Amino acid sequence: MTSILRRPLAGSVPNAEYTSGSLTLTDLTLCSRSGKRGAGVPDWLTAQGLPRVDTPNRIEQTSDQRWVMALSKREFWILDSDQTATTTRPASHAETPGVWPLYCQHSHVWWHLSGDDRAALMAKLCGVDLSETAFPLGHVAQTQMARISVIVAHHEWQGVAGFSLFLDQTLAAYAWSALRDAMQEFGAYSRHLSG
Repeated sequence: MTSILRRPLAGSVPNAEYTSGSLTLTDLTLCSRSGKRGAGVPDWLTAQGLPRVDTPNRIEQTSDQRWVMALSKREFWILDSDQTATTTRPASHAETPGVWPLYCQHSHVWWHLSGDDRAALMAKLCGVDLSETAFPLGHVAQTQMARISVIVAHHEWQGVAGFSLFLDQTLAAYAWSALRDAMQEFGAYSRHLSG
């Protein structure tokens, strides 16, 4: 029997979305994602009809509106915001020679930050330049945000460009609070400048 996962923040943050000014933070943690690791994964992706992303730290959308994210030449995540995740865990053995499952569904939250000021906001929390010129659509950064490890993927979701953020589920409450506080401060600063 398969049951549905709960959002890590469900008890303390009842809404899966927070908006401040032009910025919106959406919790996609209950959306499906899976991972594969190993030397055989690029060929496995091709056999599955998925894009073969040969450059690490890139993300590419598939023809069926999923994404393939390459974190290295041997580690790939497959993201599907149209599919709800379940508690079913992947096998603990190689699926085919050189292709091992990853447990990214159960280890990481998935949030999406959108809004024209997203890079400026992230500059408050992250030392990597995430501006459009330095970090265009399709790029991925493995870095730190508010002193915690985070994967940032720049891509479109529902036709809107933004950052997907992946971080350890055990740090979700702290990270959500840090992002929300930064969004409030940034929104207030923007209103002060325009007012």
